[in-house]
Order: sequence, then structure tokens, then C-alpha cells
Amino acid sequence: MRRRVLIWATCILSFTLGCATHQQIRTRPVLASRSIIAPHAQPAFTTDQDQLASALCFKGMPEKTSTQLGPTEFIFRHGYVLEHSSEDKIPLWVCEHVTAAQLGTDTVRSNKFKTDPDLKGPHSTPADYSHSGYDQGHQAPAANQGKDQELQDETFFMSNMAPQQPKMNRNAWKALETLTRQWVTTYTEAYEFTGPIFYDPNAAGDTIQYPTIGRDAVAVPTHFYKIVIVKDGTQWKSIAFVMPNVATYKAPYHLEQYIQSIRWIEQHTGLNFMPDLTPEQTQALEANPSPMW
Repeated sequence: MRRRVLIWATCILSFTLGCATHQQIRTRPVLASRSIIAPHAQPAFTTDQDQLASALCFKGMPEKTSTQLGPTEFIFRHGYVLEHSSEDKIPLWVCEHVTAAQLGTDTVRSNKFKTDPDLKGPHSTPADYSHSGYDQGHQAPAANQGKDQELQDETFFMSNMAPQQPKMNRNAWKALETLTRQWVTTYTEAYEFTGPIFYDPNAAGDTIQYPTIGRDAVAVPTHFYKIVIVKDGTQWKSIAFVMPNVATYKAPYHLEQYIQSIRWIEQHTGLNFMPDLTPEQTQALEANPSPMW
């Protein structure tokens, strides 16, 4: 009996040490003081890919404006388009066009997270999140695809995931996603951009620290952003949120506290959203935080 207990304890210890080995603290340059520079040229896409991007990404796919973001791959699906970071193993951004017609309860949530077969470079697997303390946080939400089972199942590819604190993912962030679907019902459609931010207002010097999880060193963002654009009559209007990736959220969540300007998000992500806007439209939609609708 003592031998069995010893073997069991040794296995537990080995497992614990193994998990600790796969969690590291890393650093990256601060982007807060970076001004927007000329965007980097996008790779050539197929006609089908261009059509999906045009349909799902309001006024063009976001463009990288910083060389610090490293190599990426693009994923094109009928429910979302994204740019995946080969360094962080999470998406830089995910864009969607959500319509009232695709919301509903006709689908069955599978919860079957899958490695994305379309990614050729470094990427995450479901095992990276196992025993990490973080949820596999959807960037394009599964509930945005309530009518088409295939489209909802595709939201469970790991390319669409980023590590989120459970109390954020299942509560405050879920409340924000639910609110965006209410807006879709109100305005009949909405365009959404979602992704991570690495930002520390108290960082000393030119770098910030962040953890990674799993054998593939999946980066854990400090914050997440969500940008929503709707058409109110003949006028386009936008709202954006930046929420810390923490476990301290308590209901009620007061989402208005997390409203931020799109321009701020651009400065802290190294991305240029909606690059096809005119200068006047850019000023109107991106310059200042919007009031809660």
C-alpha cells in the first residue's frame, strides 16, 4: 500500500513540475508611445479570400503598422477572418460580420476544441491550455453562429482562441458578447473586431512582462479589445472596449467603464483598423471613445 501511495505522489509531483516548466514569464516592447507608421503590405490573396475579407471585415482587414508583431498567417472562413501570430500562437485580430439572421439556438455547442489544420507555422493545441488555469477564449464567439452548425463548429479551431481568465471569459466578457448580439438584433447587423492587447500602465522602462502557457509557449494577453460597428439609419457608428484579462470581475460588470477609442487600441496593438475609411470617416469613428449606446 505504501508503495502505491509513493508512486501516486511521485506522479503528482512530476505532473506539477511538468506544468510549471511550461509556464514562463516573457517580455516585449511597449507599443504605447509608437505613432502609426505606414502599414506593411499584405500578401497576395485569392479571389475567394478577398471576397470573404470584403464581406466580413468592415472597410478592409486590419493592417500591421509595427515590425514588432512578427510573422503571421491569415485564416479565411465563412464565419470569420483572422490574422494569427506565429510568435504568440493567438490571433492578432478576428473580424466578423454578424447578422440577426444567423443568431438563434438551432446549433448544438460542441466544445470540441481542435488544432487548426490550416496553420502551417507555430500554433497552439488544446493541450497547451490543459491545467494552465486559463480558458480557451473564443475571439469570434460560438454563439454568434446560432443557425449553421458547421460555422459554429469552426469557431472551436485553436487559431480563434486566446488564454482568458475563467472569471473574465465566463462572466464579464460573456456579458459583452451578449450585449453585442443585442445590438445585432437592434440594428440587424454588426461588424466586430476582437483580439488581444499587451499593455501595462505601470510598466517601468520600455518593456512589459506577460506569461506564456503550454509546450508551445502560448502568450497570455494582459487585455482584450472588441470593436463594434453598426449602421444607425444612414450613419455608421462605432464603439470599442478594452477589458483587463483578470480574475477580479464582479457583477454587475458596468461595461461602460471599459469603453476606449479605436485610435487608442491601434496605438497599443500596432494595427490599423478599417484602412479603407476616408480621413473624415476615420476621425468620426476612431478618434474618441463613444458613449454607451
